[in-house]
Amino acid sequence: MSLDGEILVELSAENAAVYLPQLLAIENEAFAEPWSEAAYRAEIARPISHVLLLVREDTLLGYAGFWQVLDEAEINNVAVAKNRRGEGLGFQLVSGLLDMARLLGLRRVNLEVRAGNAAAQSLYAKCGFAVNGRRPGYYEDNHEDALLMSRELGNF
Repeated sequence: MSLDGEILVELSAENAAVYLPQLLAIENEAFAEPWSEAAYRAEIARPISHVLLLVREDTLLGYAGFWQVLDEAEINNVAVAKNRRGEGLGFQLVSGLLDMARLLGLRRVNLEVRAGNAAAQSLYAKCGFAVNGRRPGYYEDNHEDALLMSRELGNF
C-alpha cells in the first residue's frame, strides 16, 4: 500500500535484518516496558501475530501489531518514531491494521491504552474506537489504569 512515499509491509523473517533494529530503537523510545528482540523474533514466527511496518526508502517510520484471536484482533503495539510524531503516521498505521484485519475476515478489534495517554486515545477515537471498560492498575511500571477500547470492523 502506498501512502505519501511510504509503504506498509508486514515484518517477516525475510525483512527482519533491515527493519528489526529500527523497530527496537522506536520501541525503546516509545514504551516504558519495551519488548525485546527475542520477543519480536517470536512474533515473526507466530501465525496469529501481525506486525505492520510503515516504511519510506528502507527507513522505518513506525509500526503497529495485533494478534488474531478467533475472529477478533487484539492490538498490542502502535509506535511512531519520536521525530515523526504529529504527522498522521499513527493514523496510517492503525488504518492499515484495520484493513489487514478486514482482509483476514476479522469482525472486531480490541486494545488497551494507558488512561493518561490522551494522544493515543484521540488517535483511536479518530479510527472509530470507543472506550468500553477499564483495568485498574494494569501497567506494572506505574500501576496506571488501562482503558479498554474496541470497534467493530466496517467502514469508518
